[in-house]
Amino acid sequence: MTPQPPRRSAAVLPLPTDLSLHAGRLRTAWCDVCKAWTHLTADLLLLAPEGVSTIGVWSWCEVCDDPDDPLPARRTDRAGP
Repeated sequence: MTPQPPRRSAAVLPLPTDLSLHAGRLRTAWCDVCKAWTHLTADLLLLAPEGVSTIGVWSWCEVCDDPDDPLPARRTDRAGP
């Protein structure tokens, strides 16, 4: 009988290196913030030896989320007392 190696806890196990993160099919949509057809969305796919899993959604608006040209702050003046 051969001796078994000591068991390691899950906290010190090495991370798997055969995982890969990819964006799924890109979809366009209406942005409710800037009121334009500029919203992009894609599912985040995790590729592993066991199969493919959807782990989240990535979304971005080319007008609202542009770091080089951010939208100005909006102010609505309401009429009334």
